[in-house]
Amino acid sequence: MFHFPLTPTARLRLLSESDAESLFRVVDENRAHLRQWMPWVDKTRNPDDTGVFIRGSRERFARNDGFDAGIELDGAIVGVIGLHRMDRTNRKTEIGYWLAESAQGQGLMTAACRAIISHVFGEMKLNRIEIHCGTENSRSRRIPERLGFRQEGVARQAGFLYDRYVDLVVYAMLTGEEPRTK
Repeated sequence: MFHFPLTPTARLRLLSESDAESLFRVVDENRAHLRQWMPWVDKTRNPDDTGVFIRGSRERFARNDGFDAGIELDGAIVGVIGLHRMDRTNRKTEIGYWLAESAQGQGLMTAACRAIISHVFGEMKLNRIEIHCGTENSRSRRIPERLGFRQEGVARQAGFLYDRYVDLVVYAMLTGEEPRTK
């Protein structure tokens, strides 16, 4: 079973189809907050849309081609973290994440990233992890910076958010580069 404890009251676990309703509710309650940086929010209109996302994620996991894990706090899903753009040839991947506004500021996403980093470099034996953040998304950028990822550059207009392009900061960590603990 894919399960990582984060704190005494928080854990990561693979999403299942039974999570569609509760995950949709978190997205819906955080729609304005998430829409600032997540291009998929407007396409998530009901629990069925969330179910399609979860089924796709489970299929990727079954193919060993990435995954999405729910971040649970006190038994309730408050966000998602996953591996995207798996490149087995070059042994690299990208971490993507989001968190409900009410769950921010507690170190949950930093702890979730640490668990994923350990899994990627340990069990998966990959060499490189990237995190891409909007240049103006200071909260999201603090996570790879806090963990010791190196900023490698800015990909100009690499993301499209509804009506505009945004520049993305590219952060990377290589195997052997231990994440900072504080």
